[in-house]
Amino acid sequence: MSKKKKTNKVLLDRDVSWLSFNKRVNDEAKKKRHTLGDQVMFHGITFSNLNEFLMVRYPAAIQLESDQEVANLVDAISHHYKLFVERFHAFNKEVKLIRKLKDLNKDEKKWAASYFERSVYPTLLPVTVDKTRHANIHAGMYVLVVTSHGDEESIGYIEIPNKLNRFIPIPDTNGAIIAIEDLVQDNLKTIFHDRKVLWSCPFSILRSAEIYDLPDKHMDPYDFIRTILEQREESWIVQVEIGSGERKHIKTLRKMLALSANTIICSADRIRLSDLKSISSDIYLDEDKPKKNKIYNTFPTESIFDYIKRKDRLAFHPFESYQESFVRFLKAASTDPDVVSIRICLYRVSSRSEIIDALLKAADTGKLVTVLVELKARFDEKHNMQISNILRKGGIRIIYTKADIKTHAKVCLVTRMEKKGLRIYSHIGTGNYSESNSKLYTDYSYFSADRELGEELTQFFNILTSDQGDFKSHRVWYAPYNMKSELLDAIEGQSKRAKKGKKAEITVKCNALTDESVANKLIEAARDGVKLRLIVRSACIIQPQKNIEIYSIVGTYLEHSREYIFGPRNSKDCTVLIGSADLMYRNLSRRNELLIKVEQEDLKKRILNHIDLYLHDTVNRRRILPNYKYEDVKPGKKEDPLDCQAEFRKEAKKLSIEG
Repeated sequence: MSKKKKTNKVLLDRDVSWLSFNKRVNDEAKKKRHTLGDQVMFHGITFSNLNEFLMVRYPAAIQLESDQEVANLVDAISHHYKLFVERFHAFNKEVKLIRKLKDLNKDEKKWAASYFERSVYPTLLPVTVDKTRHANIHAGMYVLVVTSHGDEESIGYIEIPNKLNRFIPIPDTNGAIIAIEDLVQDNLKTIFHDRKVLWSCPFSILRSAEIYDLPDKHMDPYDFIRTILEQREESWIVQVEIGSGERKHIKTLRKMLALSANTIICSADRIRLSDLKSISSDIYLDEDKPKKNKIYNTFPTESIFDYIKRKDRLAFHPFESYQESFVRFLKAASTDPDVVSIRICLYRVSSRSEIIDALLKAADTGKLVTVLVELKARFDEKHNMQISNILRKGGIRIIYTKADIKTHAKVCLVTRMEKKGLRIYSHIGTGNYSESNSKLYTDYSYFSADRELGEELTQFFNILTSDQGDFKSHRVWYAPYNMKSELLDAIEGQSKRAKKGKKAEITVKCNALTDESVANKLIEAARDGVKLRLIVRSACIIQPQKNIEIYSIVGTYLEHSREYIFGPRNSKDCTVLIGSADLMYRNLSRRNELLIKVEQEDLKKRILNHIDLYLHDTVNRRRILPNYKYEDVKPGKKEDPLDCQAEFRKEAKKLSIEG
């Protein structure tokens, strides 16, 4: 693939913007207002985010950018990694979270040796690299080992299964843990009992998740993804993490792994710190945390279909129960004898899912159940293939999207036979159909029995399953058909208002803003006099300037919902849309995405109130400055701090059926 130079100097570099955002996430790990468990979580999220960036964006940059731009990006990545490691090292030194085995007392060392023998040693795979056995290194964690026997030296590695606990709690130590690579290194004599261990070095690798030599796009989607996964296992190594003080062994690693010149090598006291997020919920839980994380049920116990039929309903997760709203909706549909069919798009689902159970139950009772499974959901491909097999065996109709487009929309339709004929009950979400994510991400669930909306969403499904023609709608904007043009027209509409001297505003809350055509249109609107308030969680290629305010919200929960508001927020004719799409080229042009207009006045008012809370937050909100900088937004001298997520929980409590 040939490289092409970037020519738009008005816009920021999306990759550098994203790295700046990830530093902003890491800043949260230093804030004492978070529990220790949450501080650990933010450290883990930082490294996890960086891993995904290295597997996805970094390979793309190498393909598209100049050598100098790539060199600058590598320097920025290395700087960020070093900064994050230093911060975690200081944090760990203060809280004494991860202990070294040499610092354990006698009883703790005895326990660690026993744990290794029982729970680790039987799973390890030691491999000697020679003429007959080559390094077969997949993405994961290893220990490089050089041993000798008499005059003979040999080099090899020990593969540590990803399924093993990366961090192991030490009993009766108030949450202290040991790292598995330390445990393996401390027991090398057990593994190589007949050889002398000369030296060892823990390391982990990441491979590129971007595949350029794609197989035939017209092949069976299931086989297509399986081929992609096979290619990914052999793709080039983008990063090697090694233990600190082990850089002297890089030459050996380079030779054994056949590393590319573009492989980034990083060192740290601990490798695979991205796995920290998996233990954050289990350590140092404050007594108040269960109260802070209380989830409220806002849906009454009456028939959920009668409740939705009276008027459209909105639930705001995780403050309002996902279990008692959407999961209950789908469970009711699976057992209701009047339900004829269920259609749903699945992008990411939980490993143990009541949603999957409900779909299987519905099919078992004779309902026509159609599931569009997105096999291409990055890093969930294998899981989604397994889910599709389970669903197919349960009698469910499985549909896959084409190889060159993803279905990212979150929509579920239930058709029900009632006295006046068939009625369509619709659910549109801003987040995935995942019970686990619903506890961590802020997202909307929108329920409706409106006929027009149901028919437009049915048309959307029909296009996905049968490639039916153009998409025409009133309440639904659908990418890649009309969403981008509708967005550009809506921006232009506000520009025309401003030119006539009328008050004109655009308010956006999304996860990323990187589509250049939309960004340029927004800048043009600001120059026409439109007031823009953008709440962009991560990468943003627009700089703040006259009439453009840009903020980022990072709180205890991941801000994930998308809202688009055209017109002054206090006017009756403003347009409010919610859905699954960010302002990225891929979302607007290479994905099946949905935005819906919220027309019911009480729900519009509620969403606008949420936006006002975001824009007045002085705890989680940061102002984005020119050149990738952030600054805290602090309350005035006579103002109390405002935490928007705390306010959302208060609202959920008021709406709760518990009172």
